[in-house]
Amino acid sequence: MKKKIIYFCILLGMLTMISGCKKKENDDVVTLKFMHRWTMEPMKSATETMIKRFEEENPDIKIEVLTATNSSYKQKIKTVINSEDAPDVFCTWGDEYLNKFVREGLVLDLTDFLKESGTMNSLVESQMTAFQYEERYYGIPLKVDAKLWFYNKDIYKKLGLQPPETYSEFIEQLKTIQSAGITPIYDGNSNPYAGAHYLTTLNQKCVPEDILKSDYSLQSGEFTDPGYLQALQIYSDLHQYMNKDVAAYDWSFAYSGLINGDCALVYDQYVTVADSMEMDEQFTKEHLGVFPFPYIEGARGNQTIITGTPDGYAVSSRTKHPKEVYRFLEYMLSEENCKNYLESSYWVNARKDMCDNIQNYTDIQPLIDGMKYIRESTSTTPWIDTELDPKIAQTYVNGIQQIDTGEVTPEQLIGQIQQAAKSAKEERK
Repeated sequence: MKKKIIYFCILLGMLTMISGCKKKENDDVVTLKFMHRWTMEPMKSATETMIKRFEEENPDIKIEVLTATNSSYKQKIKTVINSEDAPDVFCTWGDEYLNKFVREGLVLDLTDFLKESGTMNSLVESQMTAFQYEERYYGIPLKVDAKLWFYNKDIYKKLGLQPPETYSEFIEQLKTIQSAGITPIYDGNSNPYAGAHYLTTLNQKCVPEDILKSDYSLQSGEFTDPGYLQALQIYSDLHQYMNKDVAAYDWSFAYSGLINGDCALVYDQYVTVADSMEMDEQFTKEHLGVFPFPYIEGARGNQTIITGTPDGYAVSSRTKHPKEVYRFLEYMLSEENCKNYLESSYWVNARKDMCDNIQNYTDIQPLIDGMKYIRESTSTTPWIDTELDPKIAQTYVNGIQQIDTGEVTPEQLIGQIQQAAKSAKEERK
């Protein structure tokens, strides 16, 4: 009987030890919450594959995914980042959109990690600017982006046209295209950020750089320089070469028109090449051309900067697992992962080796040509809707759509922007 009791105790002890080992093993697995906005293909599958590969290579880390659609993401992340349940890593825009989180102490300073790991040296410097605040870095770039004119090569060839160097030459081309019975530009601004991107470029080209920087940062916040009105007038004047009811359509309508030959030009983002490949791979590879917004003669802004900064990722200051987060960030920026993203989603990461030698990684000509313009640019200018104070940005976004519909004039809108800037400056004090 005593032997049975002893055997039972030994067995019970072994089961307890096994149970304890299993508990410890589970405790050793760290779960990181990762929030992104890639709910559509091809980025959805590319991101899922990236996470699966990371977990296979790092069995001690589990990635819990949270998502929101592109249209709702900006508002949703503002809510969750302030909660106790904040994601460890989250997709973000840079510039003022991220800077606000920095000032509120909601994101982690990544400067030391980037320098000590050597990650900083592997990235294109201009693509890091959007995540810099007071000489420190609070995010990493995911994909290189810029605003470019996408054009139908067949239409340009048929009409004997070449990418223009000056704005006056560009206007003459629009007249030639229109005379041939083709709508020169398709624009879809039902989601009004497309129009805001026009103004990002035009403000940069029309307003002196020092004044633009001062106004955008609310050091002066006056927005009284005549270049702002000039930019709005140029945008308004371009409507005579655009499709009707610009505010009623989205980007997919515009891009479909380009592929079908219904229009000659669309002003869109470099990353749109991914969507173009999904819509019509042959057209993208053989018939799609790109060029930057041409030099505007007589304008007083910087003509050498290209519009657009990359999306990226930031880390919540509430994370309890910074070491594991750093491993996740390093993996996302690894050459292997960046190559996988390019092959599956046609998005180019901000690694120097990839950007400098893009032709070694892809044969998609618009990606190669677009990267040339991005690398030749002296700098990049941030998107107006992420760089400006939200009050001013929203006034711009709404007002541009009202210009589309004829509800306001450029003169009326600039007055609204000046008032919004005055209000934002008072609130910032």
